[in-house]
Amino acid sequence: MGDPPENVDLVQEALDTRVRSLLASHNGDPLAVIETLLLAVDARAERVSFGFVRGCLPALTCRDD
Repeated sequence: MGDPPENVDLVQEALDTRVRSLLASHNGDPLAVIETLLLAVDARAERVSFGFVRGCLPALTCRDD
């Protein structure tokens, strides 16, 4: 089956710690955290997608370009 409940609690605790850290680094502003995460995801998608994730094909001009 899956991991025992103890592991789920450890994973949740680690995630909660990361979320608290992100909130603290943005002075408790959840919108700033979301914006930062979206920027990070966009940058990552741009590096690895060759255009497909961003909505364009390599031979075509992207809507961002």
